[in-house]
Amino acid sequence: MLLWIIKDGEKAGPFEDYRIREMIREGQIIAETGIWHEGAEGWLPASEVQILKGEFTKADARRDAEAVSELEESLTPPPLALAQPPFLAWRRLGARVFDYFLYQLILVSFLRLGGFAMIPDPASQGSGWLIIGVLIPVILMEAALLSSLGFTPGKWLMSLRVENHLGGKLSTQFALIRSMRVWVLGMGMMHPILMLLGHSVTLWFGLKRGAPLWDLHSGFRVPGSELAASRVLLYYVLLVVVVAAIMQVMWPELGPMVEEEMARQRK
Repeated sequence: MLLWIIKDGEKAGPFEDYRIREMIREGQIIAETGIWHEGAEGWLPASEVQILKGEFTKADARRDAEAVSELEESLTPPPLALAQPPFLAWRRLGARVFDYFLYQLILVSFLRLGGFAMIPDPASQGSGWLIIGVLIPVILMEAALLSSLGFTPGKWLMSLRVENHLGGKLSTQFALIRSMRVWVLGMGMMHPILMLLGHSVTLWFGLKRGAPLWDLHSGFRVPGSELAASRVLLYYVLLVVVVAAIMQVMWPELGPMVEEEMARQRK
């Protein structure tokens, strides 16, 4: 069926009826648009043309559904994120110190078993590949612990957990991202000066904003439960054991260096 329309004050057409239906769905033709076809007594509003009435009924239904959807979205409150817990600076620092020494023990143990030098040549300490080679296993280990358990050994000793903004465990992806940010930004890639700077910035953010940069921007939380005295005692005992184990593993290389220095001082 061929139809003519009044568009912008001028007659346009003819259009097949299927094209008119498309124009109605696209909003180019409204209910008041004048339409004429052969046999009609005159120009009629589009909504009164028999073959087009169904399209306006559908359009009204779509608008009603969209209005209801918008109303439901406006009335449905967004999920509430849990507020940041208190920033437990000293407990978090203690946990990080323990993890740092524990990872060092694991690293030097693997080097000892593999027959590699545990004390690198000072000339190679600035190598970017060396730093990456040390950091990658540490980042992967910590990410695996956070995504599977929700804590590292140090955080467990300090009764701390790492959670997402809903209180659940971090996904593997987010655990990896957090671990990477911690060891690059907070731990300064194990460089002493960068590590001191990273800890200073972390403390400032924690005291001012309630969380370090990597937790604050990503919505991660590190809540702490009550820290029992027995847990604190266990922390110090294990810390001494880990440090002593590091010295024991490294002594085949470290011992001759210490003896040489002592002999030089006696002279």
